[in-house]
Amino acid sequence: MTRGVVACKKRWYKINKAVAQFAGCYDQASRNIRSGSNVDDIKKLAYKLYSTNYGQKFTFERRWNMIRLEPKWRSQLPTQSGGSKRTKVSATGAYSSNPETPLADEPGLNSPVRPQGSKKSKRKAQMFEDFNKRKSSVVKKLSLMEDFKNVRERELMDREKKREEEKEHRAKIMAIKEKELQIQAAMKEQELQTQRYIKEMEIKAKEREMERMTKEREREMDMQILNVDTSTMSEKRRALHEIECEKRHLCRKFCSRLRV
Repeated sequence: MTRGVVACKKRWYKINKAVAQFAGCYDQASRNIRSGSNVDDIKKLAYKLYSTNYGQKFTFERRWNMIRLEPKWRSQLPTQSGGSKRTKVSATGAYSSNPETPLADEPGLNSPVRPQGSKKSKRKAQMFEDFNKRKSSVVKKLSLMEDFKNVRERELMDREKKREEEKEHRAKIMAIKEKELQIQAAMKEQELQTQRYIKEMEIKAKEREMERMTKEREREMDMQILNVDTSTMSEKRRALHEIECEKRHLCRKFCSRLRV
């Protein structure tokens, strides 16, 4: 049965996780070994710890045996010093009585440095990428803020300029309106003066008319008095008539002098 790339990745993820968990349980069991214990005892305790910690049975022992000696999975437990004691565990998992057999956990062994796991490297790469993205985002935001600040300053300057122009425009309009009001007031004053002059002229005309009519009446009365037939009057009435005529003559003289 062939597996696809995605299926293989999922399978390896499952195996990798379970094997890493079991390796931790095996290391913990190796730390708690008693004197006289063998590899089977350590495995049993590791199985028990795995079941207790993760609630399931470990089913990838064959895969664990295949990769346990790799640098990533090699046990980091401290070893005991000594020559050929049977309590020393060899790299194959069996007891060894040969002091010259190199052990995986022997302090003198020049084991390679444990390489970084793919997850960790991916995590670091992702963190670096996220950091660059955040940095780029911050730079963009700062640039946008600077642009916004410049735009805002330009808008404020334009608004201030517009307010000044509107202020000057309003001042000009007020000056024009004030001149219009002054012209209107002058025109009203001129109109009032004209009306007063017309009224005065009318009053004077009426006065002249009344004076003319008065004179006309006086002349008519004078003519009536002068044209009265005095031949039929008595001496006394004729004397009164002459006195009246003299009075009117004197009154006309006096009035003419007053006019002069």
